[in-house]
Amino acid sequence: MKYKKKDSLWNALENNFYLLKLSFEACPSRVIGEFFYIGYRYGSSLFYLIIFMGLIFKFIEEDTDFNTVLFFLIIAGLFWGTGGLYRAIYERTVSPVGNQKLYENLHLRMYEKATDVELECYENPQFYNQYTKAVSQIKGRAFLVVHVLPELICSILCTFFSSVKIVMIDRYAILLGIIPLFSTYFFGKKINQAKYKLYQENIPKEREKEYIKRTIYQKEYAKEIRLTNVFTMMMKHFKEATESVIYNTKKFGLKIGLLNFIQGSTNELITGMGVIVYSTVRLLFLKNIKISDYMVLVSAIGYLSWCLTRAAKLLSKVQDTSLYIQNVKDFLEYKPKISESQKGRIPEARNINLYFKDVSFTYFGQTQPVLKHINMKIEKGEKIALVGHNGAGKSTLVKLLMRLYDVTEGEILLNNYNIKDYNVQAYRKLFGTVFQDYKVLSLTVAENVLMDSVNEEDRPRIEQALRDSGVYDKVMTLSKGMDTMLTREFDEEGAELSGGEFQKIAIARVFAKGSSVAILDEPSSALDPIAEYKMYESMLRACKDKSVIFISHRLSSAVLADRIYMLENGEIVEAGSHSQLMNKNGKYAQMFRFQAENYV
Repeated sequence: MKYKKKDSLWNALENNFYLLKLSFEACPSRVIGEFFYIGYRYGSSLFYLIIFMGLIFKFIEEDTDFNTVLFFLIIAGLFWGTGGLYRAIYERTVSPVGNQKLYENLHLRMYEKATDVELECYENPQFYNQYTKAVSQIKGRAFLVVHVLPELICSILCTFFSSVKIVMIDRYAILLGIIPLFSTYFFGKKINQAKYKLYQENIPKEREKEYIKRTIYQKEYAKEIRLTNVFTMMMKHFKEATESVIYNTKKFGLKIGLLNFIQGSTNELITGMGVIVYSTVRLLFLKNIKISDYMVLVSAIGYLSWCLTRAAKLLSKVQDTSLYIQNVKDFLEYKPKISESQKGRIPEARNINLYFKDVSFTYFGQTQPVLKHINMKIEKGEKIALVGHNGAGKSTLVKLLMRLYDVTEGEILLNNYNIKDYNVQAYRKLFGTVFQDYKVLSLTVAENVLMDSVNEEDRPRIEQALRDSGVYDKVMTLSKGMDTMLTREFDEEGAELSGGEFQKIAIARVFAKGSSVAILDEPSSALDPIAEYKMYESMLRACKDKSVIFISHRLSSAVLADRIYMLENGEIVEAGSHSQLMNKNGKYAQMFRFQAENYV
């Protein structure tokens, strides 16, 4: 197989047809409609500029009878009227509606892929840049491809027809129509390369500007912006990023402008003056063509030149677009290491025994492991507490258990099978999890708890989950109870709750899911020690026959666990029940007594 350069014309066409195929799958009527629309535009131009004008002058030369001329004019008028009606309907209804369907389905495909890739990809700057480029570009590039490829095909067909017509009159005259093709393609390629370099150099700065803009208007940053000097610093970065974009625009803009001028001037000189001079010499001085042939020759050469120039520009657009489509293609064709669609064993939900066997893990781009040689068992119905200082590796351990990442060394076993052997979606359904960086969405309370569409039969389960998490009474005071929107971003009657209340709603998700294993990764930071203790007590009571894994800085809650694992620098330094660890009088006991003094 021959190697194809990424900037080759063949590869560019391949990429464009790849996106056209995706667009057809997303909205067939939009693609088919565009072919008819472009076909009519080119066909009518070809008809009126070459066929119509040639026949009119031929009728005059041959003194054709009135009825024949009238019939021809009626047919031409009907063709014009029908085509005009189709264009009006297409431009105002078919195209805008199709664009919305195309936009929706293509983005759904991108979002589905984004949820399929492993979490590690978002920590890889190269992959994340590719993802953001793909998402930001797919809409505009799809609309462009849906228009450009049909037009390219129509321009090639019309080029062939007008070339045949010219050769029938004067085979040498065709050179006047072909020459502009080379200048258009040559300069067009250079223009597109300059545009792409401009885009590439501006991307990091545009992302920086977008981040600053997002930070300024999002409410979670509002307090810091008002109470510190960070706004001034961010505006400095915004100004620097803008100045960089302006510099790049000036640097490449002059080059692009000059190339456009040279390309346009060359084409106009050859096809404008050259064709008229050549045809006029043949008609007036050599007298070897009829006036009808003169009109056809002038129109056909001009039309041929326009078609060829248009085709060359379209080919340049194809190559230009290909550079962006490659991001989309690479992203959609990426094979995730942990795939949501991966086939595998379906786990048994009733008997859950987990075992971390000599597990080590290092994050992407880092050299030092976050976890080192972890050995830990979680048996059915056991209540496990993971404790330790920040950065000890507790949250990472939970992410490995959920297969958000795969271990670097060792293995995690579920019922004696490596968790990689299980179907990912079926495996993750075993766990009800709430993380310390949980998110409350702009949805109703019920939807936020269930994290799914809510049916009437779901409501008792949601109500009980809210009761278990201790926020039911507060929810019932809201204007619409469980149907109240959280946040006011899309609903003026939405509720803005306290941090602790939002946390309790997030915790209710674990109760509502009813999974075999409940995992709470420090979700109670906004709760006071007593409220946290009660929350864990309620969780353990509701999950008496299930396994529970909870992470907390506050060791007052750890006393509820059957077994406690204390982590330090990515290693398990102590393990046992609360009483065992207190009797051992090691690091756990020291930390517990220190916190107890603070509570007193």
